[in-house]
Amino acid sequence: MARQASHSPLRLAPLAAGACILAVVAAVSAFMLQPAVASHDVDVDTIGIGDARNTASDAPASSADRMRAASADTESVSSSARRSITVNDPDPVIVISAYDATNASTVAAAMALGTTDPLPTAPHIMPDESDGWSLGNASAYSHADNDDGKGNFGTDVTASGVPLSSEGLTVAVPESQAHLLGHAVALRYGETIIVATVTDTGGFESYGRALDLAPGCWKAFGVTDVHDWGVRSVYYKFL
Repeated sequence: MARQASHSPLRLAPLAAGACILAVVAAVSAFMLQPAVASHDVDVDTIGIGDARNTASDAPASSADRMRAASADTESVSSSARRSITVNDPDPVIVISAYDATNASTVAAAMALGTTDPLPTAPHIMPDESDGWSLGNASAYSHADNDDGKGNFGTDVTASGVPLSSEGLTVAVPESQAHLLGHAVALRYGETIIVATVTDTGGFESYGRALDLAPGCWKAFGVTDVHDWGVRSVYYKFL
């Protein structure tokens, strides 16, 4: 009769060790699968950096909200594109080519009449001839043919005492208008306008002349020699 097999304590030891290992692995896995729990409640109203509150919503914007925002941005850009700046055109101006800078009242009269420094885009206009302007004949004189009233020529003597100069913007009026000495007078020849000072008188009225132009005036009108001027018609206005 054969001998019955019996369980030895040495054979049960490996099985017990394996069972312990499986139990430890299961416990560790169960712990790792548990969600982390904070040690204290989190106040979602104070999420931010330091003491600053996070006021932005964490909820994603809806499609409708995004469409409204895009539409508002488009309208803003369109409105900006339609906006334009209105610039008024410069007013028309009377341009003064030259004036007698040695006489303060003449300077003031010239600036009241027009300007010597117009804007580049400002239209140039002529004075209104009906506003006190007259059309008359004007002769020209120079140092060589100026006399002192005593028959002496080649002098710089004038009725006002202001010396006649080769560049002075001055004029002589008939002796009957001596009360105009010191006054400013605007002169226009063609499209050139100047403002001179009355400093002299002469006996040329009987020849049908209203004015006698000193060298600075006829030079301002583009003439280089007194004899080339002769007698010409000019518009003039006492200021």
